[in-house]
Amino acid sequence: MKYDFLFKGGRIVDPANDKDFIGDVAVKGDKIAEVSKGISNSLAEQVINISGKVIIPGIIDTHCHIARPAAKGAGYRMLINTGVTTAFDFEGPIEVIKQEITKYGCGLNVAVLEAIYPENGIKSKNPSVEELKKVINKNLDSGAIGIKILGGHYPLTPEATYNIFQITHHEKGYMGFHVGTTETGSNIQGVEEAVKLAEGKPLHIAHVNAYCRGYIEDPLLELKIIMDILKKSPNIVSESHLALRNGCYGGIDENGIPISYVTRNSLKANGYQVSKEGLEEALRVKYAGVYALRGSRMKYIYGDEAINYWKEHEYKVGTCFPINRRRSAQVCATERDEKGNFVVDAISSDGGVIPRNCILSHGLPLVRFCALTLSELVQKISLTPSRMLGLKNKGHLSIGADADITIFDPDDAKVKIVLIKGKVCMVSGIIFNSPGTLIVTQRGANRFKKQEIPLEVIGLEDSLFLKGKGGEDK
Repeated sequence: MKYDFLFKGGRIVDPANDKDFIGDVAVKGDKIAEVSKGISNSLAEQVINISGKVIIPGIIDTHCHIARPAAKGAGYRMLINTGVTTAFDFEGPIEVIKQEITKYGCGLNVAVLEAIYPENGIKSKNPSVEELKKVINKNLDSGAIGIKILGGHYPLTPEATYNIFQITHHEKGYMGFHVGTTETGSNIQGVEEAVKLAEGKPLHIAHVNAYCRGYIEDPLLELKIIMDILKKSPNIVSESHLALRNGCYGGIDENGIPISYVTRNSLKANGYQVSKEGLEEALRVKYAGVYALRGSRMKYIYGDEAINYWKEHEYKVGTCFPINRRRSAQVCATERDEKGNFVVDAISSDGGVIPRNCILSHGLPLVRFCALTLSELVQKISLTPSRMLGLKNKGHLSIGADADITIFDPDDAKVKIVLIKGKVCMVSGIIFNSPGTLIVTQRGANRFKKQEIPLEVIGLEDSLFLKGKGGEDK
């Protein structure tokens, strides 16, 4: 029987198999069928010449956000257009994604961490253990593979944070943390506190570069502190992103103060009043921006357009500030330990519906700068992310692996073709929409028997998250 697709003459980069050469990749059904330097055209139904392009295992984004009110599936489209085949949504809600993934999914594989914060699953910053057990188990039963604490935006007490760690670990869920509690914040002090609260148990620390903005020490010293912490913490997995703009929330509380602590810090960092008026001024002078649906995608808007949109939506919109430091992003993406291993495990986008899906567009300049080889970049955006989640059949181009493939132009970082499980999902910006696949644990799968949602069941016991970087279960 013939192959379904044969991709000819591309640069194949597959660090799992130590491959970097000009050759061909054949796909049969939903699997990789052959990888070699010369496969006969006669063996395939469809032959696609990708000379001058790079073909890699599909990009796995270890931190993104897909579900937003009124986004109308924009997050899925924005991810697929930038070569992502598997997305790890770091907030949910799982119920919204379950409703959207068959309509908007673009074929994407999606795993979800459900966020817990006051008025979203809990009532206060210091909920009881019983309240936490109830909401954590509810979310894990509903299909989320774990829990996310948005400590930087909506901090909980150290006690509540510790209890969420303990309960989630006991329930064998994945634990993600945007660091910070009521005693610290989204900074290096929050990182130090997070490691102590984890007590050596598995923890995913989100967007490491975001804690090196100079809020506590000189940014270079903050980088050194964080790198040293991560080198000594084999129980911690982490990612960083390469975007200049952050992402936060434009909501205002009853006292006229921004609800998100990240928004407050972003205003304070450039001398703006921490108030509704201060945020409006920051929007007016285009220091702050808002992201809004424009056509089929979310885009940044500024000035009066942003202010009007913010007010029309009663301030309940996503905002951004250009406060991430380039040096921090570069160090987090490239720093190694004494054994030559990357200190920060993966490069993510923290994008999705937030318009900063720049894994390739900002990652490839690091290759041109010789800070990373192309194989090392693929390691950080595909291979290691697959191991973080325990996705054994993804992140590599081995025969029999899932045919999740990203093909891009190395000169301009434009993604040309995306295949997911052997199905063409995007060609040169044209999306062939199909239902996405929800990645769940067996616990979550038990609730889906009568629902029309494609599922992939994983075991976190196979993940780098649970095994730790020393290779032993924690």
